[in-house]
Amino acid sequence: MLLTACYLYTIDTYGYRPSIEEGLQAIDDLRELGFKHIELEGVGEEHIRAMHREKEHFKAALDARGMRCVNFCPVHRDLVSMDQAVREKAYPVFKLGAECAAFFGARTVHVATYLPPIEFVGAQPYVGKIKFQEQYQVRLPDAFSWAKQWAVLVESVSTCADIAREYNLDLIIEPRVGEMICTTDSLLRLMDHCNRPNLKANLDCAHLNAQKESLPLSARKLEGKIAGLHLADNDGTDNRHLFPGDGNIDFEGLFKELVRQGYDGPVGIDLGSLPQLGKRYAECAVWLREFAKQQKFELL
Repeated sequence: MLLTACYLYTIDTYGYRPSIEEGLQAIDDLRELGFKHIELEGVGEEHIRAMHREKEHFKAALDARGMRCVNFCPVHRDLVSMDQAVREKAYPVFKLGAECAAFFGARTVHVATYLPPIEFVGAQPYVGKIKFQEQYQVRLPDAFSWAKQWAVLVESVSTCADIAREYNLDLIIEPRVGEMICTTDSLLRLMDHCNRPNLKANLDCAHLNAQKESLPLSARKLEGKIAGLHLADNDGTDNRHLFPGDGNIDFEGLFKELVRQGYDGPVGIDLGSLPQLGKRYAECAVWLREFAKQQKFELL
């Protein structure tokens, strides 16, 4: 397995949609903290295009520090727009993200499933910097049809998987609280409907625990389909991204199952909204290496 620093470090430290310069500084930060494997993102069309233009610069920065990007995530909400013309314009932007992932030597390109087009009364999740411990109220528009939205999601994810395959990449999705794919079983349903062998799961511990899932069972359900993992803890009452042991996630049971399956992909430290975040990432890497020794799996 690959000890990895998730992109949440970068957006928590430098803000949601960091500049190119801040993204490069985050690479320096993470190398100083001891990481060799990291994630990168393009946050919205403008930032995806900027990352694509600067991909040689980022690759050179990684190579010079003995680092590698293992996953690239182009974040573009238009991919799931109900307007087909909008989606058709978004697919070439996603393709730029796939090109970045392949150029960096990543195994995966990551896509979100976003919020459905419903009305939020007050606070709305995933707008700007990620916030935890919020409460939400929604109104369902009379015209909203889940069947139509599901058909759009299947089309979009299938198209993105086909684009990813052009670059010999797996497309990964993580169930996230509040998004259209929010549970293990909803992801499995999407995989069945898309029927794309390169559509895989990113197992996000914090989000799945907040959905009251048993993580070892989630891993068993997804056997053979897991291509990434984000590691953070919480107590299941909220999707906070805490240090392991500060919540109630059964990491021992989860990793026993992953070892049984022969999982060898990234284990991404995904802490967020914590004081002294860089220090906590470094401490979590120490914790994870010790945990790997105890559980008898290799962590590179």
